Amino acid sequence: MKIKCLVIDDEETARRGLAVLLEDYEEVDLIGRCANGVEAIDQIRALKPDLIFLDVQMPGINGFEVLASLPKPWPQVVFITAHDQFALKAFEVNAVDYLLKPFSDERFDQALHRAKAKIKAQELENRAVKNLIDQTKASLKGTSSLVQNDGDQQRLVIKVDGSIHLLELADIRYVEAFDYYVKIHVAARFFLLRETMKKMEERLPDSGFTRIHKSYIVNHASVKALHKQENNEYEIELVDGAQLKVSRNFKAHLLERLGA
Repeated sequence: MKIKCLVIDDEETARRGLAVLLEDYEEVDLIGRCANGVEAIDQIRALKPDLIFLDVQMPGINGFEVLASLPKPWPQVVFITAHDQFALKAFEVNAVDYLLKPFSDERFDQALHRAKAKIKAQELENRAVKNLIDQTKASLKGTSSLVQNDGDQQRLVIKVDGSIHLLELADIRYVEAFDYYVKIHVAARFFLLRETMKKMEERLPDSGFTRIHKSYIVNHASVKALHKQENNEYEIELVDGAQLKVSRNFKAHLLERLGA
């Protein structure tokens, strides 16, 4: 997704120059140019840019007054000015950078690189917050749900006795059927959840979990050994010492998954 950018400067040559520089960056979409503070406020509210290049000194409303007129969160800001006395104030409002006119192409590239990094970090943070909200909503409905977070981390979100638990999939040893409930075994404890084994099997990724019995789903990483019994049956030994029977109906699938 492209970065939406707005250029704000009362000098036409400055606006045009910034536009020319931005043409070299395919990941940036220049969505507008503003010649004064009033126009800038209107355009920022309407277009919601990710990044603005903002002149400090403009007639009527200056750059800082533009920001003060906007609700937070603000877009990322790179201030542009011919004077350095505003630098401290610029960083007090968390500006990404402060470009002094005239600046080189290399200095501009540096500022844009910083802005892109901050925008990406903000996107990741926003996604994490959204995931947590979604997890909480699902849990409050009394159901568990599998949530894929940024990166490779996966968690199972469950609500037990009014409390919300975010279980790392890597920490789940195995799941056991227990009457109308399931026991999710994690390290030295378990969580009792009103859920079916079929639903749990659907929610756990088959890349890491396998159904071995009508009563058991195991985490591949928790398997210590696979023992063949005298009656040609198999039993799994887990890293925590638990011994689980492998059903004939699931034996072939398990052996295939474990490469045995």
